[in-house]
Amino acid sequence: MYLVNLSQDKSKINQYISNTLLKEIKLSLSDKKKVILYLNKRWEYSSLICNKCNHLYKCKNCDISMSVHKYPKKLICHICWENRDIPTKCEKCNAIWESLQKVWIGTQQIEESLKKEFSEYKIFRFDTDTVKTKTDKENALSNLEKSDIIIGTKMITTGFDFRWIWLIWVILLEQELLIPKYNTEEKVYSNIKQLLGRWSRKWEISKIVIQTFIPENEIIKSITNSNYKDFFIKTLEERKLFNYPPYSEMLTLEYRNKSQEKAKNFMINLKNKLEILNTEIPPPFGTPFEKGRNLKNIEINLVPNPSKRYNQYYYKIILKWENLREFLIEIKPEIFRNSALVVIFE
Repeated sequence: MYLVNLSQDKSKINQYISNTLLKEIKLSLSDKKKVILYLNKRWEYSSLICNKCNHLYKCKNCDISMSVHKYPKKLICHICWENRDIPTKCEKCNAIWESLQKVWIGTQQIEESLKKEFSEYKIFRFDTDTVKTKTDKENALSNLEKSDIIIGTKMITTGFDFRWIWLIWVILLEQELLIPKYNTEEKVYSNIKQLLGRWSRKWEISKIVIQTFIPENEIIKSITNSNYKDFFIKTLEERKLFNYPPYSEMLTLEYRNKSQEKAKNFMINLKNKLEILNTEIPPPFGTPFEKGRNLKNIEINLVPNPSKRYNQYYYKIILKWENLREFLIEIKPEIFRNSALVVIFE
């Protein structure tokens, strides 16, 4: 397995396609072998990395990447919603603003760049844009078999086996690290191992290559060195530090409404009720809690910015505590009274 440092190896056609990649694709195609280019998501997602020292901007509360937002012009954490001004220089090495790079890439962008370079070959983009229906999925295997270059998301790692895969190339590994979830690093590790192991078990592969702007990142080193034990120990230590599962339970209460004002007011009222329950000493009889138990350790966070899907506004409250299932009994009437309120355990 090899690493390509994109800070030092960029082609003219696309900064996320290295000259090394172009060379290896040509070699594979000349030998009539297929190429798989893996990108974790079809959509674009942006974070901030310093090209000089490879520093990745993370949330100080959650240890995940912060997302670059245009409106408001901020770096925002999508878990605790901590926000900060976009820096004018690197906080680690003091490099100038021009050295700070927004990282984002999508499968469609890669496809368009490669079509210009390899117009005589069949390129198939395998993601949820191109495979939407059952018929599309049934036709996918035929398209995969006929294609020379396959650009795929995680869909390609499950349920498909085909021969003559000579080169597997991970376009930008850190893009997976930008997803705002507490278990992102574990999923990255699992996804890449699943991708690489799928064909190496059955077919001979000459090269497996990972492209990255941050080759010194610990998880990238763990993947390339197959050092699962150290990765596992480090992950558990971080989860304990930030009080993530298995050291606590974590759930999301999500409410939707066509009216943004109604959705927001509902969740503000619910948060207020939760905070009262969180601070009150429960009565000695008739409740699931022990007499005199202190409930002040429950973390209750209302996500201030809603998402909008299908013309409805979604607001979230995130809770963390050692026994949230017990706590849910207290708010059970509120939950089951409104079908638009959903409980999601992490």
